[in-house]
Amino acid sequence: MQPDPFGNLKDWGPVLELINKLADEDNLSECQHGLTRILRYRDNWRLREEVLKQIGKMENPDDALVRQVLNIIADEKLYYEVRILAIETMLELLKNGANSFATPVDTEILKTVENLLSSQHPPIFEPGLQRLYSVAREKFSIV
Repeated sequence: MQPDPFGNLKDWGPVLELINKLADEDNLSECQHGLTRILRYRDNWRLREEVLKQIGKMENPDDALVRQVLNIIADEKLYYEVRILAIETMLELLKNGANSFATPVDTEILKTVENLLSSQHPPIFEPGLQRLYSVAREKFSIV
């Protein structure tokens, strides 16, 4: 399978169907480059949210995909619901594939979450950040 089979993201209906088909067939990990592109794409919230809902099950996410999920968590221009969804996805990725993260990605996750915790956010966002920080410290063996 090609690493980005999604084509034109403006025609989002077939892209959404393909994401769900690949997820059902457990083939999402074969097109991580395309999934990363969808997460970067700002013109369709449905695609972004669907990818976040599906990728948490991946056992070996690549660094670019993990970093893009982290970018969504940190992006203060995005709405909190998608940022919380990204936190939930990152927690799933840590649970399923933390041993495969490269050391720079581990450090980047912790640093980003620490920075976010040092600033003020709405109460709806704080518990997810706290949980992510706690789980990441535990997974990366930081006391």
